[in-house]
Amino acid sequence: MDPEHIDIVVVGAETGLFGLTVVKTYLEVHPNTSITLLESGSSLGGTWASDRLYPGLKTNSLLGVYENPDFPMTPGVFDIKPGDHVPGTVLHEYLVQFAKEFGVLEKIRFDTKVEEVEQDADDRWIISVNRLENGEQKSGKIVAAKLILATGLTGNPNMPKIAGASSFDCPIYHSKEFVQNKGLLKTARSVVVYGASKSGWDAVYAYASAGVQVEWVTRDSGRGPCWMTPMWIMGGKTRLEHLAFTRYMSWFSPMIWGANDGYGFWKRILHGNFVGRWIVNKFWSLLEKDVLSLNQFESHCEMGKLKPWSGAFWSGTSLSILNYPTDFYDYVKNGTVRVHHGDIASLSSHTVHLSTGETLEVDALHCSTGWKHMPSIKFSPPSLATGLGLPGDHGPSTNEFTSKIDAEIVSQFPVLKDQPNVTPKRDPGKIPIQDKEVPYRLYRCMIPPARANTRNFAVAGAILSFGQPVAAQIQALWILSYLDGTLPLEKSTEELEYETEKFARFGHWRSPGGYGGRIGDFVFETIPYFDDLLGDLGLKFKRKNGWLKEITEPYMPGDYKGIVGEWIKIHKEKERTK
Repeated sequence: MDPEHIDIVVVGAETGLFGLTVVKTYLEVHPNTSITLLESGSSLGGTWASDRLYPGLKTNSLLGVYENPDFPMTPGVFDIKPGDHVPGTVLHEYLVQFAKEFGVLEKIRFDTKVEEVEQDADDRWIISVNRLENGEQKSGKIVAAKLILATGLTGNPNMPKIAGASSFDCPIYHSKEFVQNKGLLKTARSVVVYGASKSGWDAVYAYASAGVQVEWVTRDSGRGPCWMTPMWIMGGKTRLEHLAFTRYMSWFSPMIWGANDGYGFWKRILHGNFVGRWIVNKFWSLLEKDVLSLNQFESHCEMGKLKPWSGAFWSGTSLSILNYPTDFYDYVKNGTVRVHHGDIASLSSHTVHLSTGETLEVDALHCSTGWKHMPSIKFSPPSLATGLGLPGDHGPSTNEFTSKIDAEIVSQFPVLKDQPNVTPKRDPGKIPIQDKEVPYRLYRCMIPPARANTRNFAVAGAILSFGQPVAAQIQALWILSYLDGTLPLEKSTEELEYETEKFARFGHWRSPGGYGGRIGDFVFETIPYFDDLLGDLGLKFKRKNGWLKEITEPYMPGDYKGIVGEWIKIHKEKERTK
C-alpha cells in the first residue's frame, strides 16, 4: 500500500490541551492546511480522557483558570459553578466541545498508534502507524513534511518492577489504569497505594472515602510526599494559583529568562545583594511556614509522616492543592489511611513486603509511581531522537557547555548553591533509573537547536506549569510561526545550543524537588516564560491596563484572549507593506 501524504502531522498519543490547541491554531491561521492529529486512544483529553476519569477526579484549578483564552468554560454551558474545582468529567466535556468549536475533532484519527518515526533523504517524516479498523489492526505509513510531537507527559507510565509480582494473586496497576479497576472501590477491603505524588493523594482519598482501608507507602528511594496546600493561603485571603500568576511575585524567584520585561532593576535588587536575598529567603520561609501551619502536620503522629522532605522553594510543580470535598486528613487521623515509609521489597500472595520489614495483607496494589517523561515512540535510528532534543536512556546527560553554565547560574543566583538533599532516605549507592534519564534539550522548550534551521519539527507540551491551557495556546502560535518561517531566529546554532543547555541546567538547579532536571518546570516562573514567547512573536506581553494592575493583578486566561488574531493582523500588515 502506498504511503499517505500529509503536510503536517501532530502526534498526540495522549491528546490533551497541547495537541488540540496546535491544530486549533493552525486551522485559524491556515484554514485549508492539510493537518492530521494521530491519537492512539479512542477518546481525546490525555489525563482527562474518558477512559481515565475515575470517580471524584478533579483539577487543582477553580473555574476560570483551566481553559483556553478563546473558549471560556461558562457556567450553565458546562456543569460547574463559580468557586468550584473543575471535575474531570466537566473538563473532558469541555475539551470535546473545544475540539468541535474549532474544527479540530474532524482532524483527529482515533485508535491510531505511532510505532516508528524515520526520515528520508529529503528530510520528510516517515511515520509507521497501527490503526484499529472494524475490530482489526492494520499497519500503514504516512509521509509528512512537518511533524509536531504533542504526546504529553502523562502517557508513558513509570511502572516499578517488583520481585514476586507473578505470585501476588491480586490486581497490580498504574494510576493511569485506575478507572479500569474502579470496581475495587466497592469490593476491596484493603489496598496499597504506592507513591505520594498528587495522583497518590487522589487515589488515597478515592479509596478511603469509599470505605476501603488504605496502606499508603511513600518510597524511601523517592522524594517523599509532595507539597500540598489549601487553595486559600495567607490568612485565607489569597488563592495560590493567583499568587503564581501575579507578576511582582515572579520577582521573588530566581530565573534566567524574562530579562526584557522592563523589571530588571527590581530583580537585581532582590537577587543581586545580601539584603535582597535576605528578603527573598524571608518570603519563601514565611510562605512555607504558612502552608505547614495550615496542614497541621504536628497535630497527629500519622500526619507527621506526610510532611514534605525538602523545602517548598525547591519543589517546582511538585506542589499541589487540596481539592477534596471533605477533609483529607480526617481519614489519616481516624486510621482509615495508614502511612508507611519504605520501598516495596517483594510481593507474595495478597501480601506486600516492605524494606522496613513490615508486611501488608491487601487486595490490590495501586502504583502512583509517576511517568517516564519521554515519548513512547521508536525513532530510527536511535540517534535521531537525540538530535531532536528528546529525552531517554540515550545520549549524555551533560554536554560541552554544562560546567561553564553551572558556574554562571550559581554566580548569578548564589541561593542556588545550597542545594537540598531531596532524597534524604535514599540509599546513596542506589540511583533510580529515572534519575539517569537525559533531559529534553529544546530551545524555548519546543525546538531542537541543532536542527532549528530545518523548520520541520517541534514539540508542544514539554513543560509543566500551573498555566497549561495558556501555555498550550502561546506555544501553538510560536510553533506555527516557527514552522511557517515567519519567526526570526537571529542566533547562531551554537548560541541556540548554549541557551538551550542553560535553560535545562537552570531547571536542574532551581527545582530539584520537582522535575526541573528533565523538563521545563514552572510555578512563579510561568509569566516570564510567556513574556519571552510573546516577545519572540512580536506581540504585547504586558496586557493589563496600567502599571499597578500590571504588577499586582493575577494573569488569567482571558488576558491572552485573541493573541492568534493579533498575530494574523500583524503579519497581514507586513505583507501589505512589502
